[in-house]
Amino acid sequence: MASSPRYQEIADDLRRRLADGEWPVGATLPGISDLQEEYGVAGLNTIRQAQRLLADEGLLNPVQGRGTFVTALPSPPGDPATLKQALGELRTALAHTQTALNRVLKHLD
Repeated sequence: MASSPRYQEIADDLRRRLADGEWPVGATLPGISDLQEEYGVAGLNTIRQAQRLLADEGLLNPVQGRGTFVTALPSPPGDPATLKQALGELRTALAHTQTALNRVLKHLD
């Protein structure tokens, strides 16, 4: 079984730490060099990729020259709001897929 990429492991750990309350909303995460040292990685891109994943989830906001700020905390697994959001996204994706399928079928007739 292949292991996860290092940036994914770091993102998972940062997400866990956010959920545990280590950094509240509005807090600044430690700098990239501090996180590199803490996680034992040489390249900045590994930390940046991990932070980018969390920024894409709406948890972090990196501001060049100022730091990376906590904008939200992760929802607990099975949280109804998270499930409702995922269901909404799935419905939207299904509707887009159905529309595209109908266009293809129309051209085949």
